[in-house]
Amino acid sequence: MIAVLTGDIVNSTKMSDKAYAEVIATLKHLLDQAHQKYQAIGEIYRGDEFQIQFPRPAHALECSLLIKLALHLSKATTKPIQCTLSLAYGDHSILADKPNTSSGPVFIDSGRGLTKTQRGDISIKLASANDNEELKLLTDFLNHLLNRLTKSQAELLYQYIESHYAEHKKIAELIGTTRQNISNRLANIGAFLVRDYIEIINHKVTNNLGE
Repeated sequence: MIAVLTGDIVNSTKMSDKAYAEVIATLKHLLDQAHQKYQAIGEIYRGDEFQIQFPRPAHALECSLLIKLALHLSKATTKPIQCTLSLAYGDHSILADKPNTSSGPVFIDSGRGLTKTQRGDISIKLASANDNEELKLLTDFLNHLLNRLTKSQAELLYQYIESHYAEHKKIAELIGTTRQNISNRLANIGAFLVRDYIEIINHKVTNNLGE
């Protein structure tokens, strides 16, 4: 089993040439980071769409959320940059050095999932069909939470996930505030629910792998 993320930048055709160039540069940087940190391989195609294959599926959800939050934080435009994401877990037939030369059911599920996902949201499909109805409801709650974030809240959630849920004191030192302030802000934005969501999905994925 592997994981495949297919994404699309929302309203990219309405951006100025400068803003679009900055967004694509940000996206390329995020793909490089995904490769360095998770050994994931990604590429951009058709201008504003991208696909990433994760050899270790347990890394995929964390990376997907970090990409979504990082684009939200981009300074390319005054408004948050939204992206639609479709993450699928499953089997592959060919796993090549790039997604466009790889193939298999998981690539099909991820690509088709993107067309069915509401703009600006993330959707997730597990290999086991029995889990997907429950998962959709949980993911709807996740999208509701993510779509309400301000840029400062998105930045805090990004740091919380990227640090692997570091102690609040450590995050407070990075930002330059108090531990209590960080604890209150994390609770207010539902960061602990996002953490639990990631852990639940990864637990299901690990069980499917038989680990």
